[in-house]
Amino acid sequence: MKCSNNTLKIRIAQLMIFVMLSTMLTGCNVIQTYDVDKPLSISNLINLPIVRPSGLAKENVVIPYDAYVYDVPNKEYEAGLLINETKQDVVCAMNPHKRIYPASMTKILTGIVVMEAIEDGTISLSETVLVGKPIEFNEDNVGVLGLQTGDYITIEELLYGLLISSYNDCAVLLARRISGSVSGFVDLMNAKAAELGATNSHFVNPHGLHDNNHYTTPYDLYLIFKEFLSKETLVQIDSHSTYDLTMHRGDEKMVIPLMATNAFLSNAIEMPTGYSITGWKTGTTEKAGSCIILEFLSEESGERFICLVSNAKDHEALYNNVEDMLKEIY
Repeated sequence: MKCSNNTLKIRIAQLMIFVMLSTMLTGCNVIQTYDVDKPLSISNLINLPIVRPSGLAKENVVIPYDAYVYDVPNKEYEAGLLINETKQDVVCAMNPHKRIYPASMTKILTGIVVMEAIEDGTISLSETVLVGKPIEFNEDNVGVLGLQTGDYITIEELLYGLLISSYNDCAVLLARRISGSVSGFVDLMNAKAAELGATNSHFVNPHGLHDNNHYTTPYDLYLIFKEFLSKETLVQIDSHSTYDLTMHRGDEKMVIPLMATNAFLSNAIEMPTGYSITGWKTGTTEKAGSCIILEFLSEESGERFICLVSNAKDHEALYNNVEDMLKEIY
């Protein structure tokens, strides 16, 4: 059967449209290149379908890519978020999708992976772990509990050391116990981050000491932190401003007092009036600056707010900026 000229033109046009759409959807574009080692930037692509875990957008506040919702003339931090979780609204956000170094805020993901191992029966809170080989770090002034070969300590006490005083050797020992190696544990961390939708993150250790390939974004940390808050044991640990950690070295029982690194809880800085804190984690390295993520509960309204400040210039500025962000609520 012969086609008329008009029919032939229509079919050619349809074919051209099909080819163009196929090119856009598969990324087969000679101009656009994609480095598999870097997160995909979608800002210059049109109508590209994005696949996320089912229900992710319903469960979390959605902030458009490259959103710059909030501007402070004399800001002293690089990126941050304040989200009303009760109303599912953004109170303020600055550079929410900017790549940042999380420092010890990494440990919220470490805690999640540990709790999942407890939930599936791989380990238990009461299990005693033996330090089988030295735990060493390639930099000075690293915060550690001081675990030595031959020491033994329970999983629960390691979690207290991890979250309350942010001890990096606790993170390593937990990783070794669950996965046999730090690298195996990191694989679990990255898989969990991807499952939660934190697709612009990449972790290379369980503690957050600096590595150029260890990064996240404020929004990704928000997604991870929400999962952290769903773990009752982790939130219960975070409720302590102090704690007496117990471990054993040979026949000696050692009791080590812990102090929360969160200055609001340690009373080093006055708690914002009208709020209490549920979960939290601080972080500090030279490259990451001073960081914190925490959930506030409004005593007046009962509303819950998740706040993150990244790369504040110093400790004092960090907490001042948190308080300034809270003033934006009403």
